[in-house]
Amino acid sequence: MTQSPFTEADRRTVLKILGASSAVGITGLAGCAGNGNGDGNGADTIPASDYPAVDEWMTETDIGDAANNYDGVIVNLRDESDVTIDVGAGDDGFAYGPSAVAVSAGTEVLWDWTGEGGQHNVEAEPDDQIGESDYEFSSGEPVGGADNEYSSTFDESGIALYHCEPHLSLGMKGSIVVD
Repeated sequence: MTQSPFTEADRRTVLKILGASSAVGITGLAGCAGNGNGDGNGADTIPASDYPAVDEWMTETDIGDAANNYDGVIVNLRDESDVTIDVGAGDDGFAYGPSAVAVSAGTEVLWDWTGEGGQHNVEAEPDDQIGESDYEFSSGEPVGGADNEYSSTFDESGIALYHCEPHLSLGMKGSIVVD
């Protein structure tokens, strides 16, 4: 057996540097592919594999289609005191943008209608979804136009999975991780 010239501490340092370089490279590339639809490209991200319920909800096809603007990452917005999510984002107006975010407890999230894609709402109904949401809320009946907003403050750690009632079958889904 050949002995490596590196100690275990050296190996960990190299792996940390490579991991940080990869994350910076991926984030930089994501920013280059931005589509201007509020999808969080270019922001710090977290792999959705860290939150399996989020990944399952966003890709689940038994309950609505997969979210068309979800790419397996959660946009890290934990340093923001308030966060805005576009309702009617994406090329077709049937998405939330960004579709998956992480926020700190106490953050106010504002859903802001773009006026695209018809009438939308924001519904977190754990029993009608995959049963993994720690939050339940509703913006009410679907409404259209660009002059609609809905907000909620997330005070406790957990996961909020939500959807647009009339467009769930098209994959209009979102998720919020609260730490």
